[in-house]
This record gives sequence, structure tokens and C-alpha cells, in this order.
Amino acid sequence: MSSLVTGSVAVCTLAVAGLASALSAAHAQASVLLKNQTATAVVETVDRDAREVLLREGNGHLITVEYGSAVRDLPHLHEGDHLKIRFVETLGAQMAPPDSPLPESTLTTARGYAHGHPRGVIAAFNRERGTIKAIDLNTHTASFVTDDGALHVAVLRTQAMQDFLATLKIGDVVDITRAESISYVLTNENVPQPPANGQQLAVPAGDSVAATPAPATQAAPPAAPLEAPAAAGQ
Repeated sequence: MSSLVTGSVAVCTLAVAGLASALSAAHAQASVLLKNQTATAVVETVDRDAREVLLREGNGHLITVEYGSAVRDLPHLHEGDHLKIRFVETLGAQMAPPDSPLPESTLTTARGYAHGHPRGVIAAFNRERGTIKAIDLNTHTASFVTDDGALHVAVLRTQAMQDFLATLKIGDVVDITRAESISYVLTNENVPQPPANGQQLAVPAGDSVAATPAPATQAAPPAAPLEAPAAAGQ
């Protein structure tokens, strides 16, 4: 899935609602919550050939959800459905164990019922491995090369990632995981009821799938996602 959401609201560009961080005793890993936002929307169209669904928010803005070939179908969704949506994005980084296999990106979905309402979840875990080429603690900047040979520059704005950066040195190998999820609950006046043995999602309504969730330890002001590895020169 190249992008969960494009348009007026994007999973990768939502305002930061809070910050979660987790550091091991040796500061060998870090995780931050980048996005956490809810919205209401109506399904305008479901294009199963293009594998896209067009949503209209309560404020009239349009959102395009691209669910990719890895997803057989969007659970429950049909034109005219009213939804409560939650977008979540996290970023995690950790030292790669010696001789460990390359991390693999994955995309998963789930469907079920939450308090009697049909619900679906799509979660993409985009993983890559990078080798540190340069570190500037004064500007909180790291340059690294991924296995495809591309050079990236990351400017780290959160304390958790800055603390992690301080533990690194040139040549270290780091695994990076960006997790994006969209969860939705049908809120139609009349919704299909679950069968007697209907599946109930393990997570309650309002929660979402995210990578290595961690307890919130400090708040961060709303900002654009500054932790994302950017192309060199950005």
C-alpha cells in the first residue's frame, strides 16, 4: 500500500495529538506516536478495480483510501455507509541484531464487530534497514543508506528519537518501522448485526493497530511529521 490516505487528510500529514516513547535500558530502541486523529465520513464510492474508496468528511473534504493488491477487499464497506474513522501513525527505530534477516514490510486487515457495529482495520507496517553514514547531534540529524542504495537524511525533532540518536555511531545498522493504520466503524442508523457466532475484534472501538505501542511520557505540540526519513537534501 503506497499510501493509506491522500487528499485533505492524510495519514502521513495529520497533526500530532501526543507523543509516546519507549527506550530500553541501553537506549537501543525508540518509538514515537506521530498521528492520532478521528473523523466522521460517508463512503462516496468503492472502486474495487482501482482498489480505492472515496470518502467525504463531515466538513466536505474528500479522502481517497488506497488499499492495494495485498488486501482482497475492504471489510464491510459500501457506498453510502456512514463511518467513524481513526488514523494512527507511529515510527520506531532499533539497532539491528547482528546477522538478523532483513525486515519485511507487511499489510494486514481485520474485520469484526464492535458493540454490535461492523468494523474494519487496515494496518501497513513499512520496514527498512539503514546504515548510519553521518550524525550531527547539534542539528539532531542523521544520514543513512538503505539497502537499495538510497541516501536519506532524517531530522529528529522528538526527545525520544534524539536520545536514540545519541547512542548511535557511524556504521551502526538500524531497523526503521513506520506503521500506518486506519480503523473504521459503521455508524449507519441501521447496521448489519453480527451472527450468533460473529467475530468480535480483540481491540475495542476507537483503538487502532500500531507498531510497538508505548505509554505516553510527554506531550508534543502539533507539528508536521518531522521524524520521517526524507530524501537527501530535504
